[in-house]
Amino acid sequence: MKKFKLRWRYVILFSLAGYLLFNSGSRALVSNFLDIQKLKSNIKKAEAQNDLYQSRLHRLENIPEFMEHEIRAELKVIGQGEVEYRFLSEEEEKKAKEK
Repeated sequence: MKKFKLRWRYVILFSLAGYLLFNSGSRALVSNFLDIQKLKSNIKKAEAQNDLYQSRLHRLENIPEFMEHEIRAELKVIGQGEVEYRFLSEEEEKKAKEK
């Protein structure tokens, strides 16, 4: 008779655990928890990106040489009296010779 009581305890325990794990409320709770963790990760990435932008903005505002370097790099601007040299790749050279 003792083994029979012990089995019922396990059946009740597993039934209760199954109900708690597989009902819609607990699934929603787990889903919300995972969403929160994902959002926290996205916030950390955005904060790191923001720090990079803040430091770049600070350099652009306070260091004239940095601003000049960025303008030259992004807009391909050259100064007055400077000569720009461009080297063609082999493919571009062949196309230029064919024309």
